[in-house]
Amino acid sequence: MADSSLPGTASPSTVSATSGQESIEALGAPTQPKSLLFQILYGLANATIGLGNLTFYTILLPARIALVAPANQTTTFSIIAGLGALASLLTNPIVGRLSDQTTSPLGRRFPWILVGMLLLLLAMLLLAVVSTVILLGVGAVLLQIAINVILAALSAIIPDQVPLKQRATVSAFGAMAPLVGGVLGQLLVVEVIKDLSTSFLVLAQVSVCLLMLFLLSLREMPLPKDVVTPFRLVDLASVFWLNPKTHRDFALAWLARCLIFLVSTTLINYLFYLLQDWAHYTQVSGGSIAQGVQMWYTVYVSCLFVSALAFGVLSDKLQHRKPFVIASSLVMTAGLLLLTLFPMWLMVLLAAGIIGAGFGTYLAVDLALVSQLLPTAHHRGKDLGLMNAAIFLPMLIGPGIAGIALGGFHSYALLFIVLALAAVLAAVLIAPITSVP
Repeated sequence: MADSSLPGTASPSTVSATSGQESIEALGAPTQPKSLLFQILYGLANATIGLGNLTFYTILLPARIALVAPANQTTTFSIIAGLGALASLLTNPIVGRLSDQTTSPLGRRFPWILVGMLLLLLAMLLLAVVSTVILLGVGAVLLQIAINVILAALSAIIPDQVPLKQRATVSAFGAMAPLVGGVLGQLLVVEVIKDLSTSFLVLAQVSVCLLMLFLLSLREMPLPKDVVTPFRLVDLASVFWLNPKTHRDFALAWLARCLIFLVSTTLINYLFYLLQDWAHYTQVSGGSIAQGVQMWYTVYVSCLFVSALAFGVLSDKLQHRKPFVIASSLVMTAGLLLLTLFPMWLMVLLAAGIIGAGFGTYLAVDLALVSQLLPTAHHRGKDLGLMNAAIFLPMLIGPGIAGIALGGFHSYALLFIVLALAAVLAAVLIAPITSVP
């Protein structure tokens, strides 16, 4: 059952100020179109996720580890990244559930974006001055908690406030923004700031500014206190569970998302080694691996940006989600097979564009699809948090798969084939969904 078609939902103009009717307005299906300014500001708010995540893991964390733990850098990185992924996995559903029950006059999501922003600022300040590996780990985990507090609240705004006719378009702004923000963060840190501690401080300031711009534009209906049941510790287990038999379509979408993010996360995490050992970038071009990575990212994100907007708009016009999600998974499969068959730099660059185009379409339309599969309006935040957990689970299992393919069999081709099969399976899982076209 999709939460977008709640029976008895009244329009804002007909809802009076009584408590029960207010709850219908706060939880009902949104009908008011969102302006282009709102969509842009929503995208900028989501860009902070990439600024604080992609930039951190690709540049800032390795550089900080080199200073505080130079003897065991890869091991330290793996441990800190694993702890961060675990924190992300736990934070999203819990904060989503807590925001569902928030009765602040500012609304349900606004206070949590503010909390996440303050935690992010605290984490960045700590990371700017840490001198021990323990404090670095604490700062890194705190940063992941902050980012996922923000992500949980921002994700829930889609079903809360965006009507179906705009949902894939607005999702496109939100979905592509973290990657764009991450690339811009990389350029800012490497080309402009060029100082490690200052980088943390500047990224913190930029993130706060972007989030504040969105908060100034955000208006939410408050949830009346008499419709909320107190959250108890015993309810914690239910935050991480949704019966797959009762909610089959949601479970299928969750598994498909987990597989697609397994593809994306693993590919990006091992990109440096892919260019070094598979495409032999330095021998072919004479440039550094870092330059190759930056070029690959530029092609990847550019194609992702264009496809997310183009197919997000098209999906909204046609009001169809499944064909786009299935096709995007198969496009990513084609890019992976290209990598498997042709270990050459130009083909790797072409594959970056193909995979980026597929992933961009997936990011835009899958979030719209998922938002129409949420079981109840009361638990939008929790259920989307559970869906977001599918993003972070691959961070824990991806290294194991890559370790077997690369460490055990010494084969990038095997890794790409496994990822291609995962993308095909993701497409197969979407096909049986019946509640959304």
